[in-house]
Amino acid sequence: MKTLTKWMLTTLVLVPVAVLAGGCRAHPLSLAISLIGEAVDDRDVQERKAQLLGEGPEAADEMFGQRHDTLVDDAGGGKWLIYREPGESFSESFYVVETSPEGRITGLFKCKRNADGLEDVRETRKLAEVVYGKTPVECEVDAGLGPPVYTMHSELSGAAARFHDVGGWSHAAGVRYCVLIFSKRDLCEEVRLIGVTASSHQNR
Repeated sequence: MKTLTKWMLTTLVLVPVAVLAGGCRAHPLSLAISLIGEAVDDRDVQERKAQLLGEGPEAADEMFGQRHDTLVDDAGGGKWLIYREPGESFSESFYVVETSPEGRITGLFKCKRNADGLEDVRETRKLAEVVYGKTPVECEVDAGLGPPVYTMHSELSGAAARFHDVGGWSHAAGVRYCVLIFSKRDLCEEVRLIGVTASSHQNR
């Protein structure tokens, strides 16, 4: 997933780090249920991508409805358009539509906050105790996260979000991100755990 409102920033996936890692967390039954859900999500994304790739943002607005936020990539200028799952006001699943700097849709991703359920909720609380009120560099060092793979900001609120790849800590399938959200003073004020359950890019 190269090149992910106030709503998205409060729904995005966050997780652990070296300091929180440990052991296999995936129970056989929960893992099986997760895999079934991801298969369903994959079909959903594959079906939608044919209607979106190469189009402008308005095509995504028409498909998903009200956009909850837009995240701007501070490095490349591309954007992530964030939408709740249609008809699921309280769902923790959401769609991320990726656009190029030229404004064309290049990717579609389905994500879920706390993809590992209660385990993610617990780990997020633990991580928060480590990073709250700290600068980006302090967070990277104290939580063992390392540099972020994406640094973005919300067009809606102006809040900064740094995405750290933490897929290695979990046995669950899919991409996992620890998302740290920073105030205008550049101090961490929120942490979220997000999993990418399905994705489709223009090249695949």
